[in-house]
Amino acid sequence: MLVVKIGGPAYRIGMGGGAASSMVSGQNDANLDFNAVQRGDAEMAQKLYRVVCACIEKGENNPIISIHDQGAGGNCNVVKEIIYPKGAEIDIRAIVVGDHTMSVLEIWGAEYQEQDAILIKRENCQLLESICGRERLSMAVIGTISGDGRVVLVDSATIHKNRESRLSPPPPAVDLEIEKVLGDMLQKSFEFQRVVDARAALDISPGITVVDALKRVLRLPSVCSKQFLTTKVDQCVTGLVAQHKLWAPYRLLLLMWQ
Repeated sequence: MLVVKIGGPAYRIGMGGGAASSMVSGQNDANLDFNAVQRGDAEMAQKLYRVVCACIEKGENNPIISIHDQGAGGNCNVVKEIIYPKGAEIDIRAIVVGDHTMSVLEIWGAEYQEQDAILIKRENCQLLESICGRERLSMAVIGTISGDGRVVLVDSATIHKNRESRLSPPPPAVDLEIEKVLGDMLQKSFEFQRVVDARAALDISPGITVVDALKRVLRLPSVCSKQFLTTKVDQCVTGLVAQHKLWAPYRLLLLMWQ
């Protein structure tokens, strides 16, 4: 099978997401914060959505065998998982980039969004190309399943340059046995112990029932569900909503509930 990336081009975005999120707030520097920021592209996400939907709607003729969306870790995570456990050789220069100053490490590890890694059969490559071309979405065949259980990352640009200079080819940028990265890992174990707490009798002021006390507690915003944030507030935050959904006949019920 072919390893394919569909979606937007690669940018130097989100190179330190995991490192930044694990630090105490205020102790990290501005450069780390800037590299950790992930920027979304709604237009590119919509194109990617339409391509995936078009493939799914083909039913049994769906060219996508397996699909994985890109997030934290970028290509070094999503590609490694999509080819597990068979392994593949990946050409880093086949990835479509929007910033040609990016290094091999940055292309491999950047967490740019609106990207999916998929597996397709070789005979379905032209079909997928036509769908992506119709939606104006970039598609790149970045590797082929090898079956040796390893993820091997090569830089075809450096290999070609060394061949012209009659130099020996450089070693792969990455050469890992996937089973030792994803498969053969220590499993977590959890031990539970039942604890019996001594409970005192419920002390309620005279004239207040248990139901009344419960209602008072549940009315506090810091207790229980925060659903009111989405049902009353966030539904008109996007700038695309002309009128609140709970307006008109439901407004009186909302005021009575408050």
